[in-house]
Amino acid sequence: MAFDLYLDAAGPRIRNAWIDTHEEAILISDDSRYPQLSRLLREFYGAPRISPEQAAALVREVIGRLLEEPGGAEGPLAEVGLRLILLFDQAQRHGLHIQCDGD
Repeated sequence: MAFDLYLDAAGPRIRNAWIDTHEEAILISDDSRYPQLSRLLREFYGAPRISPEQAAALVREVIGRLLEEPGGAEGPLAEVGLRLILLFDQAQRHGLHIQCDGD
């Protein structure tokens, strides 16, 4: 896996998500429209930490990215988008941080 995301203190909730190498297109370098996805792309090989507030913004940005794709919810990024949305939503709802680890 190219990029792993772990929910701190997850308990019984979904604890992690990932972005495989072939799914990296979900990240985009468009700071004006997708500042949080762009940040993750810039920090891909670091170990960025995502706050609950950033996670809330990432839910909206991932949905926006999926809506831009020709296949939408049926497209190649739909699976990774759903994984990420579920994790980001839990982080923002429960006030938890997400730790990332890029290969």
